Amino acid sequence: MTNILPALKNLLSHSSEIRTTDVERIAIGQFGNIGSIYNSYQDEILGNVHDNMKAKTVILNHSVTCKLYHGRTYQTQNLLEMVGIDRQLRLSIILQIVQPNGIASIINYPRSIDKHTRFLYFRYQSSIESCHPDLIKRQKLDILFKTDSRATHVITKIVRGIHAVVVIQLPHDEQAEIDNLLARIRASLEHKENNIPMTSKDRDLLNRIISTTVYSNICALSEITSVYDIWQKILQIQDKTKEHSHLVYILSSIQQINLENTDNNVNNTTLKDPDIENFESSLLQKLSKLRVLNVRLYHELPELLQDKLEEPLTVARQSFLEIKNLYNNVMQQIGDLFVRLRKKEVEINSVTERLNSDVQHTIDASTRRLTDISDDLTLKGNLIKQLENTGFEYYNAAKLGLNESSNEQFVQDLLLKNNYNKLFFCATDHLKQQSSKQWNTFHCQMIKQRQENRELAIIYADFTYTKWNLKEMIILPSKQQTINTHQSNDEYINILLLGESGVGKSTFINAFANYLRYDTLNQAESSKPYVIIPVSFVMTINDEYDEEIFKFGDVDSNEDHNNSGQSVTQQCRSYVFKLSNEKKLRIIDTPGFGDTRGDNQDNVNMKIIFSFINHLPYLNSICFLFKPNVKQLNRFLYSCYTQLFEFFGENIRDHFIFCFTNARSTFFAPGDTRPLLQSFFNSFPIKDIPFGKKNTFCFDSESFRYLVALQRSLVFKEIERDEFEKSWIRSVEEAQRFRNYLCKELR
Repeated sequence: MTNILPALKNLLSHSSEIRTTDVERIAIGQFGNIGSIYNSYQDEILGNVHDNMKAKTVILNHSVTCKLYHGRTYQTQNLLEMVGIDRQLRLSIILQIVQPNGIASIINYPRSIDKHTRFLYFRYQSSIESCHPDLIKRQKLDILFKTDSRATHVITKIVRGIHAVVVIQLPHDEQAEIDNLLARIRASLEHKENNIPMTSKDRDLLNRIISTTVYSNICALSEITSVYDIWQKILQIQDKTKEHSHLVYILSSIQQINLENTDNNVNNTTLKDPDIENFESSLLQKLSKLRVLNVRLYHELPELLQDKLEEPLTVARQSFLEIKNLYNNVMQQIGDLFVRLRKKEVEINSVTERLNSDVQHTIDASTRRLTDISDDLTLKGNLIKQLENTGFEYYNAAKLGLNESSNEQFVQDLLLKNNYNKLFFCATDHLKQQSSKQWNTFHCQMIKQRQENRELAIIYADFTYTKWNLKEMIILPSKQQTINTHQSNDEYINILLLGESGVGKSTFINAFANYLRYDTLNQAESSKPYVIIPVSFVMTINDEYDEEIFKFGDVDSNEDHNNSGQSVTQQCRSYVFKLSNEKKLRIIDTPGFGDTRGDNQDNVNMKIIFSFINHLPYLNSICFLFKPNVKQLNRFLYSCYTQLFEFFGENIRDHFIFCFTNARSTFFAPGDTRPLLQSFFNSFPIKDIPFGKKNTFCFDSESFRYLVALQRSLVFKEIERDEFEKSWIRSVEEAQRFRNYLCKELR
């Protein structure tokens, strides 16, 4: 703290001046009374001399002081000085020797003070209570002073009245109109005039004020959060002196009361020196920097970021708390020294030895670094707002949990999650700054694509906070990914899964994944079911045919199990399975058709599906899922096929696959659904749709549901378990045949 030592040295040179006049202290606490003992070294009230000290009250005829300050000016740089608190008490508050209460609490104002801030200051001294020093002297104070060495003064007068400051944050627009209203309110308070007209338009303007905070010696005023209400309340109580509170304590020193036989040293309680202003200014600068950081990290940035960048903000807050704790420790140390300096108990050399300049350097350096971080977060918050205003979603790529060794393909798979109905703009702050022209080009390019396709989601993936190094800005999926390259065909087989709402597409995907993973039911029972999509189904649990709903898997907002008749799957979502060492199967789950919300919803779902597959690099097949025992095909099936042929062309028929679920009841055959489909295809305008054993597969999902039920400790009979085992074996056989067809025969 070497920057304040010159002030402290000069401070001591005048510290022997004896206090011979009364001292005024703004009442930052309301529990002082006439005759209360005061410790001016630490600005604290020690207690009362007498509970019923007789005092006389005189009504004052003082004029009202009411001022309106705009923004951060010379008058508002030191808030404690602005509200009339003297320098000695200000130092006691800043050095944390005494805790601020009442109007002094303005030092803790939690918002930024800028050009949108207004201060409405009001002070009215209505009466003064006093007691003659001789009456106090007769209370045998000399004995009390001897027993408490901290006592230096006695409260001999108390000024009562109204003391308040209203801190107002204006909206960015309509400031001039609100300022005119505030000027009228100030004049009304100053002249005690309650006849100023206030129209409904004026009231509406006042209601647009962002925040109103009141600091006052009267609790009822501090609780008000409206400019209009505080104005009316002050006018209402201005002449009601019983509702006024302590405003100023006037202190008389022990010598003034002629208690010569006391040993208390009160000669050094006043430290008068011009350099003390520099000392206070230095402390205020440090406090102000921390206060600005506190406002940013706990108020402005959370409001700006809206729950985005939680981790960087949390790290910044942790750093702030460390700095604040270090600052508080230093302030406590200086405060203790300052009290001793007031008492002249220490020499300046003792002060210089105890003040650690390294600690001060650490605080200043850490504060500068954290200020830079908060500036960066503010810039990022403004960028996010700009992106959102142009149709982007913001995504913090740190959520992917990447490390330095992550490869680019792995990063793309994690980010896309095989979901190609979204477009990702991948960048960092450094890349944006380094290549601003390219950043703007990508930004405009994605906005244009969004305008051409309103179903497309454009997302800004921010890699600034990841451990993985993004070498260049990219857009995913890139245009190159829409080309059907040989390499892509070798690695992925993309299949679109379509079916009626409630047919069990999501359950089919889960079951199929388990059939590929476990050859036998015994293997599957030895571990938990492989659940990719959360499932919910009803199962009979006992001989009484009671039914129970089973739910398994993590909650997914894309899977809504709560609306019967509506498609459980809300949007397209793709899932990848490893078919062999060379092949991966990507199944795209889709919203079901035949939705109870009507044909219009089915058409909406088809648009969602086409929007999704439009951004796939290629599509190998369309798989239709049916139940084997339906009595009537869904009426939307005709429209579905019509739209598919319109979108893909007639040759798409050679890429149709038909799968049947719940096929145990039909001995793993298409059942009654087969003739219905054959009749449907015969009547369809486009002929020769392949539908035979080669491209038809029958599965049973009951054995998978059995696995899920086991997780709830449901007990099955041995005969039931045998049936599930047989079902598992047949389903595995079909899954393997399906896999072979996909890998070897599908073009």
